[in-house]
Amino acid sequence: MDRLKIAIFGAGKVGSALAATLCLTSDIDVTIIDPSEEALDAFASLGLPVKALRQRQNEKMPAEARGSDLIVAAAPDWASSGIAELAGASNAHFLDFSPVRPENLSLLQQLAKSRVVLSGTGVAPGLVDNIASGLMEPGRTISDLTIRVGSLPRYPTNRLGYGQIWDIDAMIEEYTRACEAVQEGKAVFLKPLEHLEKVILDGTTYECFTTARGLSDLAPYLEAGVRNVTFKTLRYPGHLDYMRFLLDDLGLKTRRDMLRSLLMNGLPVIDEDELLLFLTARSTLRNRPAERSLSLRFRSDRHQPFNAMTSVAAAYAASLIDLLRKGTFGPSGMVAHNRIESEQLLENPFLKRLLVA
Repeated sequence: MDRLKIAIFGAGKVGSALAATLCLTSDIDVTIIDPSEEALDAFASLGLPVKALRQRQNEKMPAEARGSDLIVAAAPDWASSGIAELAGASNAHFLDFSPVRPENLSLLQQLAKSRVVLSGTGVAPGLVDNIASGLMEPGRTISDLTIRVGSLPRYPTNRLGYGQIWDIDAMIEEYTRACEAVQEGKAVFLKPLEHLEKVILDGTTYECFTTARGLSDLAPYLEAGVRNVTFKTLRYPGHLDYMRFLLDDLGLKTRRDMLRSLLMNGLPVIDEDELLLFLTARSTLRNRPAERSLSLRFRSDRHQPFNAMTSVAAAYAASLIDLLRKGTFGPSGMVAHNRIESEQLLENPFLKRLLVA
């Protein structure tokens, strides 16, 4: 595949960040599509050499975007079904930042017979699944795998040590829903905001605890024979106590509208942030306990108006698109994140430029 023609549905933060990232290469043509004039005006202010189209009511695919090689869903989850249908009708490759929704599975499986399907291409799930696979070496059975992810202010100024970085609604979901995990080789659900531990990275102390939505597919870990898999969120010390006070002591767990309003109005918008990944795999090597850890720190590109979390999600998707363009995935199939060599991805220019040495 020489030159790739891409249609991105969604001119929000992630869609705009992906378009900006893909503009760093000259062999990809990008069109961004959104029904909102406000979103398109905000995108236009970036000054990117990207065609922006408004999707009219009852219009599925703008004429200028027809014939795209790849269709990207960078829209809210509820809109992914319609975008997946467009990919199927256009017989185009498909990339979705969200994991596969049950109602889309049959459609995407059918599309994967002739085109490449990439789903859940965010940070967690997504990139962390790929990084975790790099710790699961062939011939070595992992007893415990702990995946820790944190999107944090570089300079915390409040007792929560947090701010408006990613998505407050998503954070509330992560803090209140049951957490996917593996225990003793079986898929289970853990309580959120539990299993507290302290870690020190580059001289800074963090706390981490269980949260939901970080692991959408446990099958690769179960197939690899990992006995225990836990996903945790990294925060600055003290964050958990304050969140438990809000959720439990004040009862805001059942008053999410009030909690959302409180956080949206009280927390500052963070410009200087970073994304931390810290994974630990424990195993047995020659009858002795062995442990391997990997720590990665990402920061945003100062020349682009996107935070680290958004930038890394876009860069991961762009790296996958680059591999698609080069023919790495072949002509078709649903691509699992754990099947891609992690070192190959981290060396990709899109992701490598965001890594802190």
